[in-house]
Amino acid sequence: MSVRLTAAWQNAPAARCFANLWPMYVHELTAFATDFYTLDDDGVWQPDLIGDWTAPVTPPANLRAAVADSDSRQPLQRAYVIARDGQVAGFACVGLAPFRFMPDDADVILCELFLVRRARGGGVGEAALTELLARHPGRWVLRAIHDNVRAIRFWRRVLPRAPVRALDERREAGDIVWRFVAGGGHHG
Repeated sequence: MSVRLTAAWQNAPAARCFANLWPMYVHELTAFATDFYTLDDDGVWQPDLIGDWTAPVTPPANLRAAVADSDSRQPLQRAYVIARDGQVAGFACVGLAPFRFMPDDADVILCELFLVRRARGGGVGEAALTELLARHPGRWVLRAIHDNVRAIRFWRRVLPRAPVRALDERREAGDIVWRFVAGGGHHG
């Protein structure tokens, strides 16, 4: 099995693919105890975050500190389209410090990981995670909604096998949160 991640902010076809996958993900997410997303009168999930994840520069409102548009780390909010053996399998979204929606003591947050149903259970998610960890060394955090049993089961199975250290799991605000370090150290 070959798993490949394509940066949606650098590749127009990947950005379109991400935009097409996003509503499926949000639809699944709304099955859990969350009222963050709602449908507008046109049937579009709001807030519509697709552009934030695919932009070449993270919107300043999504950062907790000023970062120049020309900063080599831009964007700090990144979507990757995941393919298995050349077929679209899903996406992953990460935020890099100083992304606003992450703890101050983390370098990377895995905000979203979505696999289409036919790609689940075959190692695609684990392979995608391994690639993300290699691309983004440092102190990581990820959160699973407390009643998303499938996601919690996945992370509890995969994270102990992942190339990470200092793995910690705890309950915060009712959700399950994992913290760990990937790579040789932390990067600020």
